[in-house]
Amino acid sequence: MSRKSKNDVYAMCAIDSLGIAPMLGRDTRIESVDVTTGQPITVTTIGGRTTWQPATAVVFIGADAGGGPSADCCCDYLNFFADHAAVEAWTSAHPGIPGQILNQPEAEQLATRLFQPLLAT
Repeated sequence: MSRKSKNDVYAMCAIDSLGIAPMLGRDTRIESVDVTTGQPITVTTIGGRTTWQPATAVVFIGADAGGGPSADCCCDYLNFFADHAAVEAWTSAHPGIPGQILNQPEAEQLATRLFQPLLAT
């Protein structure tokens, strides 16, 4: 009988968290919140299939135009949002943060492209 272990890990941003499943080749559950409303957002990957709750959730990827290490200039601006209205409200309130809104497949593809090769042998 095999027993699956559960390990809690923390990521600095939405794309980092989405990259864990493809990097490790394991099932994952991401628990986050919309930074504008506090609404819970859950992204679950089981057997390579990912589901998002709410189904309208998106990701904003942006960066502080000042530059510097990614942890300083990007991580605060790569966030989950419950829907387009929430992310548009956030971007309107932060006009100095350039970036773009990614739909779910785009966010998953970016995370896979960045993280899947990291532990590949």
